[in-house]
Amino acid sequence: MTSREATELQRGARDLGVAIDTEIAHRIGKFIDLLEIWNQRIRLTGDRDRLVLIRKHVLDSLAVVPELPRVGLVIDLGSGGGFPGIVLGCARPDLALRLIEPRRRPTSFLSEAIREIPLPRAQALAVRGEEAAKDPALFRQGTVVVGRALRIDALIRTGLPLLAPEGTMVAMQTPATSEASVSALLREASLTLLRFHDYKLPDGASRRLLILSRSH
Repeated sequence: MTSREATELQRGARDLGVAIDTEIAHRIGKFIDLLEIWNQRIRLTGDRDRLVLIRKHVLDSLAVVPELPRVGLVIDLGSGGGFPGIVLGCARPDLALRLIEPRRRPTSFLSEAIREIPLPRAQALAVRGEEAAKDPALFRQGTVVVGRALRIDALIRTGLPLLAPEGTMVAMQTPATSEASVSALLREASLTLLRFHDYKLPDGASRRLLILSRSH
């Protein structure tokens, strides 16, 4: 990671209230290196420029870090090129992490990233979310279930069976996803909106996290 890239990472993370130490930055740098190589073989991200990847994708993923539990299992649905899952693993390698990605080639990339960074408590699974829920090690086991590349209705449908009774679901969306627009969906799924978290990326793009839990 170049000094400019490290500066962008540190500044952007600080704006999000996330502390990035040398080890975290090193892990993220190794991830970006691998992503750059793999992007030449298969299209993991539309953006190829390293600074754009940091500003637009890495920092967006880091916004989830304050929502991670002290202990427990984190499940990332639709991990694709590793956002947010691999970045969350770089920030919190102590947490058990399962990356759910149905496409085999992206899963191969995720597995290599896990080996090379390394993230010993992470595992990439080449399964659909619906299939993952049939695994007793995953069914209702997610302390946090997160999805970035999914519409909120798809995240709720596939993520709810994976969510632990006291767990939280983190939907990475835009401000267009309002409480009014999801109220019926949440009611049908017996989920409660705990809070929004709005933030901006360095390019000015507005983003929103919806933090959901099971209704009691």
